[in-house]
Amino acid sequence: MSAPDGEAGRESGHDTISGRHRDRMIGLFLLAAALFNPPLLGLFGVEGRVLGVPALYVWVFGLWAAVIALAALAGRTR
Repeated sequence: MSAPDGEAGRESGHDTISGRHRDRMIGLFLLAAALFNPPLLGLFGVEGRVLGVPALYVWVFGLWAAVIALAALAGRTR
């Protein structure tokens, strides 16, 4: 049996949305992998401090929060 036209249309639209979602998540993963790369982290491994907190910690936890926020935005559907 074949699916009615209405159901087939929903499946193709769902594939487009999940494809965009997958592409966004892959892009976010690659961006996070590049930003958490040890050579880049080495730039912030200096003795500097931001409001009394070591710069490396600010960088790591700031990136972590940004990646979580971007994942939440990428996961939203309209």
